[in-house]
Amino acid sequence: MKLTLLKEIIELIEEFQTTNDSEKIEDFTIWLNNKLFSLNHSKEHSAHDELLIAFKIMLLNKELKKQTKNVLSKSNVSSIDEYSFLLHLDYQESFRKMELVELHNLEAPTGIEIIKRLLKNKLVDEFPDKEDKRAKRIKITKKGIAELESIKPRIDSIFIKLTKTLNLNEKIQVSGLLDKLIN
Repeated sequence: MKLTLLKEIIELIEEFQTTNDSEKIEDFTIWLNNKLFSLNHSKEHSAHDELLIAFKIMLLNKELKKQTKNVLSKSNVSSIDEYSFLLHLDYQESFRKMELVELHNLEAPTGIEIIKRLLKNKLVDEFPDKEDKRAKRIKITKKGIAELESIKPRIDSIFIKLTKTLNLNEKIQVSGLLDKLIN
């Protein structure tokens, strides 16, 4: 029986104990993670690692779009962005058009096209902004709420399925890491 891995682990524990008073496995895990995956230790892999992370995020995005496309094909909502616009409008009374576009990190022409489709399908209403006469606000209509209520359970089940292998702590960690990447 080979014990090289066990010997290496013991050496790492001894190294940890020379610089740390803690006897908690959590502290050792954090120390080990920092030791093995710090930028100084893995410079030769960092460009590849960053590419790999970006690629995996793109794959997840494409998979979500593919799965939601089936649900949305049977509704008046034609994209996940339209769905997200409606979802945000359902949580807040109204938005200025550009607030909603910027919230979704879209370029103005793309965001305005989404809003036009929602207006055309009578899922949102447009009205003048009281504070800025140049701006228009939009709010979700009763038809938009009904459409959202119709597809939300099916979209939610896709999102639940995506993260079902993660426990609560892992979901919180992933969400925090994604927030870090977004900001």
